[in-house]
Amino acid sequence: MSNLTNKDVVRQFFEIYNSQDYEAAYKCMASNYLDHGLPQVQSVEDAIKILKSTHTSFPDIKVVIDDLIEENDKVVFRGHFSATHLGEFVGIAPTGVRVEFEALEIFKIENQKITESWGYWPMSEIVHQIQAS
Repeated sequence: MSNLTNKDVVRQFFEIYNSQDYEAAYKCMASNYLDHGLPQVQSVEDAIKILKSTHTSFPDIKVVIDDLIEENDKVVFRGHFSATHLGEFVGIAPTGVRVEFEALEIFKIENQKITESWGYWPMSEIVHQIQAS
């Protein structure tokens, strides 16, 4: 395995949104990955379920990384997402509405794998954009 920087590992993770290559999650996430923002996510398999669910709701979701800031074993991500609401999302039937939002997340990386994350997706803003149609 090549010697990836912590920022490279985070870039690999976000490429999954763009590529829908779920197997890539095993390359960049620890098997016991823990998402502090989503208590139901306590493994790489749980994370893949969330990614698949996101792609069901927003099949064309794209992420652009605006900032990656590294400090010790953590990388802070700031980026923006754009997607079309084509599948059910938090109980809301598909609307075909285009949504755009910014998100923030902190990743802890050990041995070139993401072990933990603390994230913020602006759920109320996403829902508001969907329902404003």
